[in-house]
Amino acid sequence: MKIFHKLTLTLLGSVLAALALNAHSAVRTEIVRFEKEIGEHQAVIGTALRPAVLDVWRSDGPERALQIVDQADKNMRHVLIRWVWLGPTDPKTRPAIAADRFGEIVGSTGLTWIDTSVGPHGRLYTYVPVKLSDGRDGAIEVSQPLDRESQVREAAMHRALLTAMLVAAVSALVTTALGNWLIGRPMRRLVEQARRTGSGDLSYRIHVKARDEMGELAAEMNRMCESLAAAQASVERESEARLQATDALRHADRVATVGRLAAGMAHELGTPLNVVAARAKQIAAGSTTPEATRENARIIADQVERMSRIMRQLLDFARKRELQSVSTDLRSILKRAAAFLSPLARKRGLDLRVVNPPEPIVARIDVAQMDQVVTNLVMNAIHASPEGKRVSVELSQAVGQYPAAEAKTSVPCVRIDVTDEGSGIEQENLRQIFDPFFTTKPIGEGTGLGLSVAYGIVKDHGGWIDVDSEPGRGSRFTVWLPTEVS
Repeated sequence: MKIFHKLTLTLLGSVLAALALNAHSAVRTEIVRFEKEIGEHQAVIGTALRPAVLDVWRSDGPERALQIVDQADKNMRHVLIRWVWLGPTDPKTRPAIAADRFGEIVGSTGLTWIDTSVGPHGRLYTYVPVKLSDGRDGAIEVSQPLDRESQVREAAMHRALLTAMLVAAVSALVTTALGNWLIGRPMRRLVEQARRTGSGDLSYRIHVKARDEMGELAAEMNRMCESLAAAQASVERESEARLQATDALRHADRVATVGRLAAGMAHELGTPLNVVAARAKQIAAGSTTPEATRENARIIADQVERMSRIMRQLLDFARKRELQSVSTDLRSILKRAAAFLSPLARKRGLDLRVVNPPEPIVARIDVAQMDQVVTNLVMNAIHASPEGKRVSVELSQAVGQYPAAEAKTSVPCVRIDVTDEGSGIEQENLRQIFDPFFTTKPIGEGTGLGLSVAYGIVKDHGGWIDVDSEPGRGSRFTVWLPTEVS
């Protein structure tokens, strides 16, 4: 229910309550006025009759005087007139009022009394005292039933009800119109602004000219939108700067990785270069047959293509690219990492083993970034392993649990394990290994960016990296990529 509807109902309730009290008072006042008019009418009758009774009583005696009272009673249709004695007498001539109030009648010009025990509506009595010459006290009793009082009450209530209905209708119309104008319209504008603000549109401004609470609220909401717009612009700038910094950090790590791969690549290119040089010298010496010359040229071309392929792979790895998530068989990621890093592993006397499942394991990833993750982890494992040891990379599917969730949630994941047989990681260093520029490698072997970049890339893919390491027994880095998120 809207606010101005509530205000209208509240006002109507208050008005109706006030009208009800006023109607009750009006009805009561009308009844009192009606009873007063009847009493005054009866007093007039009794007062007008008293002189005649006294004159006849003195001139013609009591019997003739009482006949005048009886005759006056017969002339009245709804009024009963009779003579009563104010003292011990025949019950037929005793007043209806209690004997202990006889003195009140004697001491007044006229006394009005209502007997509610007579009839359905009661009876109103008026006593006009008559002081006789012989010292006795009598009174002319004028009475009539209050049957018309119910009609008076109903008429008064009817008028009060009509008045209440008219006032309520006018109040409802006025309150509704004013409520809609003063509250409804501004509130609809405020709701519209709140709805647009909630949907992200901070350009909408509300204009309320009223200098009241609604106007203050509208002004505050406009200021809030301006503050939110400024904060949003600041957040967007900071986010853009953060993304650029993150992208630059990852690219710097790739360039650093390329530099570390260069030594292995140089060794890898040495063999085809030696083959090309030897075959070229044979052709230049002119000591070969035409068939041998053609064979040497074919071999040279094959070796050049091999070197070009190696260099192209290295340049592709180093090239800066935009994020592009595509459905990819992750086995190809491990194969490329093995192709890149096998020369470096052989140079350090290590056995690099890749365990790929027979069936494809497909997930939506950015291929270049995931190449960077696996390459960084494998290269770290190679650097951490002494000569003669093994570095293994294994791809599988498993159920993982989000490490940061308060209530552990299990999700199906792609799992990549990179295991080395090196010296392991000290417990105090485990909390820092993903911090940028933190490294335990000798100077010249690491920048401290590899694990930090890998962690950020995996997190961008909705996953996480677990570390299981024991000093003296090696380490295992596990990349979890939820298949529901990837």
